[in-house]
Amino acid sequence: MKRFLTLALSAAMLLSCFLVGCNKPDQPADTTATQGDTTEAATRGETSDFLEESATEPETSDETSSDTDEETEGEKIPLPEVETGITRAITSVTILSGDTPSEAYAAAEMKKYLEKKGVTVKDDAYTVSIRLDPAMDDDDYLLVVQRKNKEGTTITGGKRGVIYGVYRFLEDQAGIRFFTPELEIIPEGGMSITTGAWVYDAVLSLRQNDWYSVRFTPDWMVKNGINICDWYGPFSEEMGGSVVYGGFVHTLGDLTGTPNDSQPCLTDPANLEKTIANVRKILSERPNVNIVSVSQNDNWNYCKCERCAAIDAEEGSNMGSLLRFVNAVADAIAEDYPDVLIDTLAYQWSRTPTKITKPRPNVCIRLCSIVCDFTHALTDEDCGMNVSFCNDLVGWSEICNKIYIWDYTNNFRYNIPTYANLHVLRENMRFYAEHNVKGIFPQGNCGAPSGEFGELRAYLLAKLLVNPMMSEKEYYAHMDEFLAAYYGEGWEYIRAYINMTSVKADTGCQSVYGHPFEAIPEDYYRMMENAFEEWWSKAEELAGDRVEFVKRSRLQWRYIKLMLHPDEEEARKLIADVKAAGISWTETGSTDIPSDADLSKGPDEWFTFDWWL
Repeated sequence: MKRFLTLALSAAMLLSCFLVGCNKPDQPADTTATQGDTTEAATRGETSDFLEESATEPETSDETSSDTDEETEGEKIPLPEVETGITRAITSVTILSGDTPSEAYAAAEMKKYLEKKGVTVKDDAYTVSIRLDPAMDDDDYLLVVQRKNKEGTTITGGKRGVIYGVYRFLEDQAGIRFFTPELEIIPEGGMSITTGAWVYDAVLSLRQNDWYSVRFTPDWMVKNGINICDWYGPFSEEMGGSVVYGGFVHTLGDLTGTPNDSQPCLTDPANLEKTIANVRKILSERPNVNIVSVSQNDNWNYCKCERCAAIDAEEGSNMGSLLRFVNAVADAIAEDYPDVLIDTLAYQWSRTPTKITKPRPNVCIRLCSIVCDFTHALTDEDCGMNVSFCNDLVGWSEICNKIYIWDYTNNFRYNIPTYANLHVLRENMRFYAEHNVKGIFPQGNCGAPSGEFGELRAYLLAKLLVNPMMSEKEYYAHMDEFLAAYYGEGWEYIRAYINMTSVKADTGCQSVYGHPFEAIPEDYYRMMENAFEEWWSKAEELAGDRVEFVKRSRLQWRYIKLMLHPDEEEARKLIADVKAAGISWTETGSTDIPSDADLSKGPDEWFTFDWWL
């Protein structure tokens, strides 16, 4: 058996090197500057009647044919002259900063972590200057380690960017890692800095992460560049604030007084009037709101009255009547609230782009990928559902430059067994960024701790949201660093498991509600069973003080094994361990199984799922 394990592990490691290159845990990713964003330009005049919008738009002096034409490339933040690549040891620093809340917070964080690193903070030492620049976008920053002929480090940024710049310095120059809220790595020994200059110009203006391990921890989110968590509420002013929604999703029921199991008539002027009044009420009562959701209820019962149906037919999409309605709301608040976006879902029946009507400059299309398969890349042309979604995204990108994505990164019906999508997250994120996407919410398991790889996903998604254009080498370097820190010395066995399940899943399809054997067939698990069992056992044996993390993630494999070999005694052990860890079996959030569950069968047969699951 040991010989088989060695051969199998070697094969997996070689396969990993072939697919992604060998990235050692002591070789952190190169997180240099990301690509630029664009800036807002002209706004658009009102349409006289939201029911009668046509291909010929009202002509105004500042109006163009689409939002994508109205946005122009902003000026890049200039890089100063720097002698790059010069390394020097630092034993003490002087921290200088302004007195705004975010500057003070950034300086305090710099001091705290440098002292943990063993660097003394005192007067008359190497200078680190932290400055807010109100002219910079909220999330952007410029980090300069020693300008030419001038000693010291300067971190300049927007109200969040100045804080992000500090964490970037701590990661790149001090080697500190913020893996989970409970696990931060501060390498021992002295500190050396390397000269250079880096500019961060955010590609995504909205970056959200709701995995349970990070859901209620705004400090971790700020350390990792997340700028919204609607579940938690707005971040404090000292943390730079956050993007704030006024109503997060499925809001038209409340805005119009329509029952949530139906949809309002979108050509009824009374519904428009009520919606505008309620949106204005939200903005009046909550002046910190950046985005108001005017989005459909979560059902397929869209209005099919004569007027709505006529508009939808003219537009070639059921989004037609909805987008004209949303545009009218956006027009009504544009003058009084020029910095507020109206957000609407392109979801289920409303996903297809409209042929005639274009979103107003202050309208955001939030496209939902729920129907896709996620165990191979969205751009995989062999999957019809993915091709359809990608075509819709491309279509929206041609008429709208403010697209947000509601993505899905968890199996909501089967929370615990392996969901092999780690190998496609990077490619999907890059595809989004290349098509006018300005915000991404990769929804995950937000209701309970993960019995799979939830903590790893939360970290990797945060890195991708900050840098959606990262290379494959960078991505897997981040993965390896996390695995080594989180699972201990046996982490490479877990990486082997990820590799071998990913390779097989890449040839199959699995939705966010799909059975575990859809992407990775039962026969493959049986063929790899001995190797997988040995790898998890070896990882647990070598884990040291990380053993509880390994045991919890191993629940995914125990679940699969019970599907292969149902056993009542092992089933009771799994049930007890899942409940003790507070892990939910499905999207419902319950840690219990049905009282009539037949434990002589596999755990995938313990539940009867309603249609909405």
